[in-house]
This record gives sequence, C-alpha cells and structure tokens, in this order.
Amino acid sequence: MLFNSYSFIFLFLPITLLGYYLISKKQLQLWFLLLASLFFYCYWSTTYVFLLLFTVILDFYIARSIYRAQTQRARKILLLTSMICNLSILGFFKYFNFFAESINGLFTMAGQGAPLPYTHLILPIGISFYTFQSMSYVIDVYRKASDAHANLLEFAGYVTLFPHQISGPLVRHNNIVPQLEDAKTYVFHSDNFWRGMYFFIFGLSKKMLIADRIALVVDPLVNSMSMTSNLEALLAMLGYTVQLYFDFSGYSDMAVGLGLMMNIDFPQNFNSPYKSRSITEFWQRWHISLSSWLRDYLYISLGGNRQGSVKTYRNLFLTMAIGGLWHGANWTYLVWGCFHGVLLLIERFFKNLGVSLKRVPALSWAMTFILINIGWVFFRAPSVSTALMWIRKALFMTSQHSFDLTFIMARNKDRFFVALAVGLLAALLMKNTWQFSFKPSKRRALLLGFLLALCLTYMGEESPFLYFQF
Repeated sequence: MLFNSYSFIFLFLPITLLGYYLISKKQLQLWFLLLASLFFYCYWSTTYVFLLLFTVILDFYIARSIYRAQTQRARKILLLTSMICNLSILGFFKYFNFFAESINGLFTMAGQGAPLPYTHLILPIGISFYTFQSMSYVIDVYRKASDAHANLLEFAGYVTLFPHQISGPLVRHNNIVPQLEDAKTYVFHSDNFWRGMYFFIFGLSKKMLIADRIALVVDPLVNSMSMTSNLEALLAMLGYTVQLYFDFSGYSDMAVGLGLMMNIDFPQNFNSPYKSRSITEFWQRWHISLSSWLRDYLYISLGGNRQGSVKTYRNLFLTMAIGGLWHGANWTYLVWGCFHGVLLLIERFFKNLGVSLKRVPALSWAMTFILINIGWVFFRAPSVSTALMWIRKALFMTSQHSFDLTFIMARNKDRFFVALAVGLLAALLMKNTWQFSFKPSKRRALLLGFLLALCLTYMGEESPFLYFQF
C-alpha cells in the first residue's frame, strides 16, 4: 500500500487513526497499532510478514539474554548469533542472485558451466530497514548503551510501525520505544495532528508534483541513454538529482507527518543536502538516519579514527563501500559507495593539511554539487557501462547531436521543465519543511487543501517511492 494512493489516504489512514484514538486503554491501542502495521505490511506480502516477526522476536529475546548474561564470552556469542541470523537473511534474499550471476559469469568466461543456481526470489519489502533497526538494538544492549526493553509488544510496535516500516527513516529504538511506553502518546493532541498534516501533505506534494513529473522524462532517457543527445543526458543527470531528493525526502516528510498524527516524533532525515559545500557536509545532511547508523554501528565498530590516519581512511572507505552495497544488489551501488568513499578520503586528507575550499563558498558549492550529480549517475544507471556512457555524454559532449531535445520534446516537456526549475529553486534557495514553523490557520488550511486536491489529480498513477526497492 503506497502512501500516495486512494486506499491509504481514504481507507487505511482514517480507520487507523480513528481506532488509535477511540480505544481508551494504552495496551489495546498499542495492540491495535501493531495489528494495523502488520496489515499494512501484509498488503504487500502475507508470506514475508513472518520474516519480519521472526526478526522482531529473535532480537528481542537475544538482547534480553545479553543483558542478563554473566560473562563477556556469552554476550559475544549471543551478539554473533543475532548478527549472523540477520545478515544471513538479508544476504540471502537481497544478494544471493547478484553473487550467483557474478560468479556464474566468471565461470562462463572460463569455459565452464555455471556452478550456482538462479533463484526466483522476491525481495521482502523493508528488509534493509527493519534488519538494521533491529540489529542496532541488540548492539546497543551489548555495548551497554541501553537496557533491554521489558515489553515485547512495545519493541514490536517500534520495528513494525507502518510510517517508517518500508523506507525508513532508520529510527533508533531509544527514540521510539520510550514514546510507545508513555501514556501521553495515545491522547489526541491537536497541534501535533495539524503539524503532522502539514508534513504529510507537503511530503506528498514533493513526491507527486515534483519528483513524479521529472520521472516521466528521466526514466525513458536513462533507459535509452545510447540514443540521447548531450543536452538530454545532462538534463537527465540534473533531473534525477532533483527527482531522488524530492522523492525520498517527500517520503521521509510523510513518515514524520504520520508519526506526528499519532504523537510519535521521528527525527529529521534531510536538511537541505544540496546546499552543502563539501561531500562530508553532504553526508551530514543527506539521509541523516542512515549516515548516523553507518557511523555509529559500522565506522566506529571498524575502529573509527582511533588507530591512526591510514586505518581511519580504510574504515571510512569500507563504511561507504558497504553503505553503497546496502542500497542494492548491483555493481553500480558499490561503485557509487566507493566513489563517495574516495571523495571523503580526499577531503579528510586535505583537511588534515589545513586546506579547505570552503573559504571560497561559490566554488566549494559548485564542485560539491557536480560531484553529487556524477555520483547519482552510478546510483541510477542499470549498469556501470551505462553510467560511464551517461557521464561521457553529459560532461564531455561525446554525442553527435549535442543540443538536440527530440527525445524530451516527445514527452511531458512542459511539466518536466517546470518541475525541474521549481525543484532546483526549492532545494538550493528555500527553507526545507523542517525550517518552517507551522501553526494552524485558515490560510494554511486552504493551502494544504489545495495541495492535497492537486495531488489527488495524479493519484491514479502507479508511482512507488524510489527507496521501496532497497
């Protein structure tokens, strides 16, 4: 069930909110919220919901056992059990076919038969997000950064909570579980509800009025990159940069809004990332919940910056490479992660020398924005070869028809250029949704109503969020 669908907006959401607030007892409200979240997941897959529940129960009881364990050896064994189980499930469903194809390709090139079978697996939705969230809880208990939660129902409510269930943000247990434990969370609060409506409708507008209008042109361009002109390749690069930001930040805003409607606060996931003047700053502003997760649970676990410059560079690069591969089973994601890893290494190296382009704001911003655009090419392209062709066309003018717009002109060009212009202006010059202080008023209610009505005119289109596939 998509947030941007009639069934969600006019059936699931109203029924869930009514049930949530009409039930008077906290325990029953929490049960209702859990069942609603499981129904939301079952709308996509009734089979893989058992995988979600298995992860919840496994990590809840392992964390409890770690908390009670008397020896460090027992604690380590329990932690490894959780890590092996979670990563094996994630690796099998998400990466088995990827590695099978890669290994079989090598054997075929050597003139031998393919040793590994290809399985027709369907990737369980949200598995990358709920696996990381559940593992972080076990790691926190192991590190003694958190007590083990006493109530399975509240922990299950945290992991399965439908606003962040499918595509994040990667919220931490110590942020959400205490809210689910607090009786005040289950009492209707008008200010939170209207602020939630603001986040939800603005997020929906970012997705449907900007990201989806751009996608109608960018997707065909990428799928036919060998036929595009230089200018079209450049517009596709810029278009996807805007599309991805408004699509994913739109989803994150909608998740925040849904949480606020139920008095649950989610953290900010985007903070105007395209205003960044370095790649380091970009990762402090982009997908903040993932960046902080990789820092706290991967980079620090590898040793962080505590073991000298060389190992710091190694840990930084490995963190970004693994973070890239986390996004999907394709060499393009690994290249994208390595690309950002190298850029971060270069920035840290020059920072240690006392050299920084931030002293020249315009130049540092321009260089950062160009590098971000190049990185997104690898993120979006179906293959590394397509990405390299795309970059050559966009930046080095390798096509015979440099400024031809035939391909774009045959599509919804007017909406594309308007959405691209509005998106760029909003991303580079305006405040983001978190920087506006929203207070209910008739004028604001009319604005939200107008935006919602405008979005409803496009609601019939099948338009999943980009991060559903990760």
